Amino acid sequence: FFFQARPESSGINAEYGVNTMDVPEENITTMLTYLEMCPFRSWLKLQQPLKSTCHIQCYGGPAHLTALAQEAATILAAVRFYADLEQPTNEIQFPYIELASRMGWDPYIVKRELHELDQLVIPGFKSSVLVEFKDLSFHVHAPGNLTDEEVDEVTDYLYNRIVAQKNAELRRLCELHKTLVSVATSSHYEAACEVDFDRDRFLKEKITNYFSERPEEQGSDWLWRKPYQPSTHILAIVERDIRSFINKHSNLPLTGRVIARIMQGIPSPNYPAYSWGRVREYWRKHLDVDFEWLVQSASNVIARYRLGDSF
Repeated sequence: FFFQARPESSGINAEYGVNTMDVPEENITTMLTYLEMCPFRSWLKLQQPLKSTCHIQCYGGPAHLTALAQEAATILAAVRFYADLEQPTNEIQFPYIELASRMGWDPYIVKRELHELDQLVIPGFKSSVLVEFKDLSFHVHAPGNLTDEEVDEVTDYLYNRIVAQKNAELRRLCELHKTLVSVATSSHYEAACEVDFDRDRFLKEKITNYFSERPEEQGSDWLWRKPYQPSTHILAIVERDIRSFINKHSNLPLTGRVIARIMQGIPSPNYPAYSWGRVREYWRKHLDVDFEWLVQSASNVIARYRLGDSF
């Protein structure tokens, strides 16, 4: 939707987005929210989700649909843009949000008018019209006609924002671990004997700060450090398993991140644990290797495979 010729409303099919990006629906919503709340430019306006596809069926046959188009401007436009005029039919299916954007109409008003079609009486036809909506979609109003520089700018912003959020969550996780270690005892006997009010007070303050402060505001001496590269022997084993996985599953749309997730047992919409967890040859096999190193190694092997290198 960033490449449209003019600013317009767009309906992004939620199921299509989940399957294409291989991330949960809530992650896509989070990324759209990041783009809407960009501090230097709002790249889109996120609206309430809508079912973006409308299906119209006229029980009176093709003539009924033709007569309906003469009575309703929305159906007339839909027939013009989305129907095959050479093959008469009594039904039509079209993305009404896209249609409203092309015609300069308000999609909410268009949806209301479509809902009212089942009550519209067409002269000469006793049967009614069936109106159905499907395909739950993200509804956004996005600018169009972006330059290549603007596309790079929004991509860089989204990547940096996601990385910053990931590092902030890692920092909070490390702080939580350090806090629990600081108040823990060496055995359960020490904790059961008497209440340590100082530790109790310290833990309550830390928990309060954890939930009341923003991640970027929490003071911490934690810094992300690039993990050490595994030994040559370990890397050779990892690369061997990656090559084996690609040979057995070359029909799948594989990426380095997909393979890394499988080998560390991280499920995703396209590779759920209930099915891929049975592939014990690869599932959770390389928990001993850092995830980023695993992604990089898998990406390199995939690149060589696509260039025609034989395994």
